[in-house]
Amino acid sequence: MKLTIFNGSPKLQRGNTDVMLEHFTAGFHRESGNEFQIFKLNQFASPAEAVRRFEEAELVLLAFPLYTYAMPGGVKSFIETLQPLCGKCSDKKLAFLVQYGFREAIHARPLEKYLVTVSRILGCEYLGTIIKGGCDGLAAGRGNGNKGTLKGIYNIGVSFGKTGLLNPDELAAYSAPEFEKQHSRFIMNIILKLINRFYWGAALKKNGVTIAESYAKPYEDERRG
Repeated sequence: MKLTIFNGSPKLQRGNTDVMLEHFTAGFHRESGNEFQIFKLNQFASPAEAVRRFEEAELVLLAFPLYTYAMPGGVKSFIETLQPLCGKCSDKKLAFLVQYGFREAIHARPLEKYLVTVSRILGCEYLGTIIKGGCDGLAAGRGNGNKGTLKGIYNIGVSFGKTGLLNPDELAAYSAPEFEKQHSRFIMNIILKLINRFYWGAALKKNGVTIAESYAKPYEDERRG
């Protein structure tokens, strides 16, 4: 099995997406005969070269960090350069990996729907999207959940290396939790109130803004007037 991987992280140095891919490919490569190539989107000489690599591939994994509930600009640009291939990629299978700092999977679900649509428009067979939050600090070795996160992506790589497919049940278990827990919301509300009171409160005072003024809604007031 030959896998072509596009790394959409904009970082020039080793980042969290790189770490995830290192462990995924280690699992994938356990199966005898499996081969893979990794290309960083920000290192292609031209968009045309990136398109050519995509055209040559049969099994593709596009990996990137979640940026503002979407993707880095380079990834969006890459997807748009594939427009001439729309409806012509029935010979290709396409999978995605999205990692980010928030813990909950819900943050990436709207993007997941977009990726399904991209696959359909291209004509590719959509294999699924690996979603994992809580990945902030992986490259720096920070975070208590690193061991489980990396073991999990390694195991997904092993399964993928055997079947060439992503198991929906395995993906759902790996991406958990789906939503923020109630007690986490309570703690975050307290933290935010403290931040607003001491950090932003000091900034407001420094700039001569009262608390009441900070809650002003001029556009709403104008509409009512």
